Amino acid sequence: MFVPVPEAFVPYSVLLFNVVFFKIMRNVTFAIVPSHIRLLVAELVSTLELCSGYAELGVVYERQGYVALGLTLTLLSYWWYQVFEDTEACPCCPVEDYVLRCPVPSGDITRKLVGQILGGIYSVRYTKLMWSFHLISEHRVFHTTQVCKAGLKVTVLCGALIEGFITFVSRLMALQSRKWDVRTAGVANSITTAVLSLGALSTTGGFFNPILASALTLGCHGNTFMEHIVVYWIGAFLGGLVARLLHQTLEEVTKQEET
Repeated sequence: MFVPVPEAFVPYSVLLFNVVFFKIMRNVTFAIVPSHIRLLVAELVSTLELCSGYAELGVVYERQGYVALGLTLTLLSYWWYQVFEDTEACPCCPVEDYVLRCPVPSGDITRKLVGQILGGIYSVRYTKLMWSFHLISEHRVFHTTQVCKAGLKVTVLCGALIEGFITFVSRLMALQSRKWDVRTAGVANSITTAVLSLGALSTTGGFFNPILASALTLGCHGNTFMEHIVVYWIGAFLGGLVARLLHQTLEEVTKQEET
């Protein structure tokens, strides 16, 4: 298929298209959906954008390596931080709210999780649709290859510890940065995301997000279903929970010192 840009820029063009497309989708759907399902729709759109973006970042990595992946992921993460608003696109926070009995309506927790799961499912279909145009050879290979490869390159225990640790760092940064101004928090979280992703890329894939990991690698060759759950779901949930508890402890200590 003819593309009006050099092949090297095709993945970036797809990512730019996603940015514009999902921004329009967000504006349109929020204007027409009933208020009681807006949270669900918001999580669906954000998760769809996140997962499809990471899928295309895989193409960037295949073509141009770590540096291009790191820079592009940093810029995208900063954009996502600005437009996602209160959505998480990750089940860690709502699960933490439920486990810790936080004063959050159970309906909101359910709507968040349902929206994220639907977003993850639809992201697989959306990505396959984009790759079906075979704009470059990597798209054709990813679209036509029947057997995908899992990101786990270490033992299950080691993988769970790695995903737990990077989730812990990511969640702690996200929680602490809520007290900062939007620009500073956005930069800090974007750099943290890129560093953690690149650091764990060769071991687990560096997802620290169960929905993202499942949307991109569930059922792929390299680990069983249970191994996937242990590494990418249980590992991430435990890491996020520890970060949340530590953050709460630090907040309580700070309050006591102020009084």
